[in-house]
Amino acid sequence: MSVAPDCRRDNGFHQPEQFRDRARFDRRNVWATFGQVWSSILIWHKKRASRRVLRDLTDSELHDIGISRADADKEVAKSFFWD
Repeated sequence: MSVAPDCRRDNGFHQPEQFRDRARFDRRNVWATFGQVWSSILIWHKKRASRRVLRDLTDSELHDIGISRADADKEVAKSFFWD
């Protein structure tokens, strides 16, 4: 009697027909993923740019928009991709 599984029978170890219905490579998924990554990069860039502008505002300009210097410094200190 053999201890090794018999791959000729339908025993769950070897079922090649389960992979036949799937596409091997779907370009739509690649482009969708690329689009999501590109969108994230653009959002990070916008956040970084807006925080740099906030950093360069004077105290009177910050007062005009209703933000204190401490709040502005806290926002500028954030990483551009975490929030």
